[in-house]
Amino acid sequence: MSSPDPVSPGNTHFDAPLCRNCGAKLATRFCGECGQKRASRFGVRSVGEEAWQSWRWFEMSLLKGALRLPRAPGTIAREFVLGARTRHVHPLKLLAAAIAVLLLVLGRARYLESANQHVSQAMELVRSYANWSFSLGIVAIALASLLAFHGRGYNRVEHLVLAAYTHFLVICASIVNLLPTLVWRAPEFLQAHKRAAATYMGIIEVAIVLLAFAQFFRVDWRRDAWRLTLAAAIFLVGKWALMRLYAWLLVKFVLAHATS
Repeated sequence: MSSPDPVSPGNTHFDAPLCRNCGAKLATRFCGECGQKRASRFGVRSVGEEAWQSWRWFEMSLLKGALRLPRAPGTIAREFVLGARTRHVHPLKLLAAAIAVLLLVLGRARYLESANQHVSQAMELVRSYANWSFSLGIVAIALASLLAFHGRGYNRVEHLVLAAYTHFLVICASIVNLLPTLVWRAPEFLQAHKRAAATYMGIIEVAIVLLAFAQFFRVDWRRDAWRLTLAAAIFLVGKWALMRLYAWLLVKFVLAHATS
């Protein structure tokens, strides 16, 4: 039997001769029950190594891992950080798959089109870079996690693991939101869809972030509800500021490109 989960993943958690994936006792570097290598605490180098070692694309575990996440993103992120690496799909692997699908959908959901050739060329340049604005979300999530839940014993990489799993769900929500635009292409519908999505997608994203944070940090609602409120505010303000900065830089780039 494995020991109870610690409040945060200190080094002593990984020093115990236990498999952090299935709980069996370890006599070697690899678990005799599930085969996972002995887990160590996350650092920048270990995240890259874990991703590289598990980079097998066409496998059912990717789909199964994606389907488990909507119910328990924070729980899965916590278990992964605490050592259950074989049980769950690596967050970078999920992110890469989601980004590939999102870019494919964005390539078909062409909001920025114009009948004017010169305008279309400028819009095409704007669209090609604006499509990557979704990547700012993971920065806002990590920032909210680090600032609202600092002092909980997690290092920056472990906060990023949480942000990666959470952002995967946010991207999936964005993909689902864009699917109707692949079927109904009328300009009136696209404009109405964009106006509505500007409101409800923000609510959905905040709900995903708060669910993940509550599970990952095992929030005591009486004591820590204010932390979740703070996290939501930091996420919204941080994403808004990052989007404004990105838009400003994008306009500067497009204008410079147009005049060169």
